[in-house]
Amino acid sequence: MIEETSKQNIEVRIQMASEAYQFLKNTTIKQRAALMNAVADRIEALGEELLTTAHAETSLPLARLTGEKARTVGQWRSYAKAVASGIYTEPRIDLAQPEKQKGDLRKYNIGLGPVLVFGASNFPFAFSTAGGDTASAIGAGCPVIVKAHPAHPKTSQMMADTISNAVKEFGWPAGIFSHITETSYETGAYLTQHKEIQAVAFTGSFNGGKALFDMASRRENPIPVFAEMGSINPVFALKNLIEDKAEALAKEYISSLTLGVGQFCTNPGVFIALKGKSLDRFISAVNNEVQEVTPAHMLHNGIYENFEKHKTTAITQPDIEVIASKQQEEGKGSATVIKTNAQNFLHNPVLSEEVFGPFGIIVTCENQEELVQIARHLKGQLTITVAATSDDVRENAELIHLLKDKCGRLLFNGMPTGVEVVYAMQHGGPFPSTTDARFTSVGPDAVKRFVRPISFQNWPDEFLPEELKNQNPLQISRIVDGEVNSGSLKPETV
Repeated sequence: MIEETSKQNIEVRIQMASEAYQFLKNTTIKQRAALMNAVADRIEALGEELLTTAHAETSLPLARLTGEKARTVGQWRSYAKAVASGIYTEPRIDLAQPEKQKGDLRKYNIGLGPVLVFGASNFPFAFSTAGGDTASAIGAGCPVIVKAHPAHPKTSQMMADTISNAVKEFGWPAGIFSHITETSYETGAYLTQHKEIQAVAFTGSFNGGKALFDMASRRENPIPVFAEMGSINPVFALKNLIEDKAEALAKEYISSLTLGVGQFCTNPGVFIALKGKSLDRFISAVNNEVQEVTPAHMLHNGIYENFEKHKTTAITQPDIEVIASKQQEEGKGSATVIKTNAQNFLHNPVLSEEVFGPFGIIVTCENQEELVQIARHLKGQLTITVAATSDDVRENAELIHLLKDKCGRLLFNGMPTGVEVVYAMQHGGPFPSTTDARFTSVGPDAVKRFVRPISFQNWPDEFLPEELKNQNPLQISRIVDGEVNSGSLKPETV
């Protein structure tokens, strides 16, 4: 149970967020973008203390944290630019036609209301307190309540103070952003089920995300949960490509598999290919590459213990051969790659479960039909990679079309680690990789998760929101009578 004092504090934060939502409804996209840019400036100005604090709490290298800080700043700025453009308000105007007895209709998107964001463990900046979920929700016009991740509390507090100070500097209500450090499951459940919370954003395990989704669905007023729950991100290596570059592909695969001690949600956990001499060359090269990988500390002890537990479970399944491993070191993630056949993979569900860390499975197929069977068998994934030549793609049309149904991002060569923060990025996929495949949690389109449309019929211009007024004071692109229009509406048209 939540302690009474903590519960009272949470209630105060929720009430503040509810009041702040009414304020945000009356802000323009330009004003919210200005706040977002101010947050970006403040994060950028944070000194060495932020990096050393995060390093001490997560064991992530300072170089990685420096890059992630830059990414986080970039997220706030790019999302702010997108919000200011008006793209997510989607203004639509259908002018009155009295001769047809047709009224004036105008529609745009507004924020859903207070959003609950769960901080993630593996990205202490970009997916946590000041991460993309917080930035996109505020951009949409939604107050944010962050439930801090217990793995990096000091880092989380520094980021929270930065956002709160920016809000204060603008003279806006403090309830626009709140930071809750209570770590219990009960606190997360209470917040998710509170009637004032209108959406949830989560990055983490399947069990955690699904539990939140179920809670939110059972509410008297059900709300969306945008949960990114990970995947095995399979790589399908096709015949001609693996023949041409087995050794280079092995190097590329192990580099991606072990990047950040394998603690990325786009870690390519499964490699699938036809049996033969080319795959044998690949496997030999994989063993060599694994020996070059130095074990490193994982984000925290809980992740390390889960990695060891799930790795052991996979290794001890029937018809498994360990083809590459490093000597285990306490607290450190040691790279391991196992091999199995297609039929065992198809009929043993344990082998399709994500092992969060530097762990891979090579699945050997007897023929083309087994490749297709695996494609049909796959659950929803964040990414699927096709390692192929152009001839391979032409010769495997059925396989490629099946894979399109199974993922949010389909790669032609390359590896899936490395998620670009751009408009065309889709970081989300069919269940169970996420709870809603229509949306992304990376890139400016993340804002779409937290808006809903409202239509105004026959309202006087002076009472309409800025986005819909005749003069178009925000100078944004709108759809007017079915045509793109960036200007004001002339008197004779209204």
